[in-house]
Amino acid sequence: MSNLVEWFEFQVPGKVICAEHCVDSIGGEMDNVGGSKVLVVTDEGVQNAGLTQTVIDGVDSGSAEVVGVFDQVPPNSEIQVVQNCYDKVKESGADCLVSVGGGSVIDTAKAVTILMVEAGDLLDHQSAVYIPSGPMPPHISVPTTAGTGSESTFAAVIADHEQKMKLIFQGAELAPTIAMLDPFVTTTLPPGLTASTGMDALTHCIEALHSEMHEPICDGLALHGIRLISKYIARATADGGDIEARTYMLIAANMGGIAFANAFVGIIHAMAHSLGGHFGTPHGVANAILLPCGMEFNLRYVEEGIPASYRRVAEAIGLDVSGDDDDTAARKAIQWLRELTMEIGLPKQLSEVDVPEDGLADAATDAMLDGSMFNNPGDPEEEEVLELYKKAF
Repeated sequence: MSNLVEWFEFQVPGKVICAEHCVDSIGGEMDNVGGSKVLVVTDEGVQNAGLTQTVIDGVDSGSAEVVGVFDQVPPNSEIQVVQNCYDKVKESGADCLVSVGGGSVIDTAKAVTILMVEAGDLLDHQSAVYIPSGPMPPHISVPTTAGTGSESTFAAVIADHEQKMKLIFQGAELAPTIAMLDPFVTTTLPPGLTASTGMDALTHCIEALHSEMHEPICDGLALHGIRLISKYIARATADGGDIEARTYMLIAANMGGIAFANAFVGIIHAMAHSLGGHFGTPHGVANAILLPCGMEFNLRYVEEGIPASYRRVAEAIGLDVSGDDDDTAARKAIQWLRELTMEIGLPKQLSEVDVPEDGLADAATDAMLDGSMFNNPGDPEEEEVLELYKKAF
C-alpha cells in the first residue's frame, strides 16, 4: 500500500473566535459581517438556562438589533421546524441569524439560511451540493455543546419524519460566518449531554482518520482532537464548571468538525443517522455505542490501512503500543473506548436506549442509503450492517 497522497481538497470554514465570555462582543462581530436585524435561533433548554439572554445582551455591543427569538428547535430538528423558523424570519424582518445551542439548533439555522436565499420549501433545495443563487445571510453560531462541530461544518442534518430519514444538506456556503467558542455557555450542560456530545466529537475525529477521503491536514486536526478529548472529556463530564476542560472540549469538537467536513465520516455515522431517523436515538449516544463495534468491523480493511490508522488513535489517546503490531494496538484503542463509555456513564447497548430489535432490519436498509456509508473503507453489505446493529444491541 502506497502512502503517497495523490490529490485532496481542503476547505476552511468561517472565522473561529475562542475565549471565555467572547459572546459579550457578538454585536461588534455582527457589525463586521453586515447583519442588522438578528433572529436568535435556539431551544427551550438553552433559553431556560439564561444563555439566550446572555447572547442578546452581547448583541448590544454593536449596532445590530434582536428582532425575534425562535426557541422551538427539538433535539433532532426536522423539516417543519426549519419552515416554522423561516416563517419567524419573514415575520420579524430578520436579515441575519445567531444560533445558540447544539448541533440541532445550528443545523436548523443553516437550513433556514437556504430559505432566506431561495424561499419556498426546504425539500425543493435538497441536492448533492447546495449552491446558493444569491449572497448568504450572516450567521454567527454559538455552540453550547462540545460535540457536533456544526459551527464549522458545511452541512446541515435535518430529519424528515415522513420518510423516516435524516436528510443532509451540504455546501461550502452553509458554514456559519463566525463560530464563537465560549466555554462559559457550556458550563450548564448536564453530565449526560456533556458525555454524549463529547463522544460525537470523538467519533468525528476517528472516522475522519479512516474515511476514504482522509488526508494529511484533516489527519492532523483529527489526531489532536483525539488527544484533547481523551484528556478532558471525563473532567468536563465530572465537573461542568471546569473551564479548562470545557475550553479544550470546544476546541477539539471544532477541530473534529473541520476534519470530518473535509474528510467525511463512515459506517458509524451512517448507522447512527438511521437510528436517529427511525427511533429518535440521540446522535451522540448512538455514536458512543456504535463506535467500538464499527472500528472492530473496519479492522478487516488491512490493505486500506485501517489497523495502522487505529494505531495512531491508540497513540493519540496515550496508550503504550510501542511493542504491538497494528491490529493489537488498534484493539487496545477499541477497549479503551469501551471503558471510557462506562466511565462517563453512557449506555453500552442499543437495547438500553429504546431501540426495538425488530426495527434493526429497516435501520440497516436506510443506513446503506446514507451518504456517509460511501466514504467508509471497503464496501459493507446490508447483511453486515444488520449484524453490526445486532452486535451493538
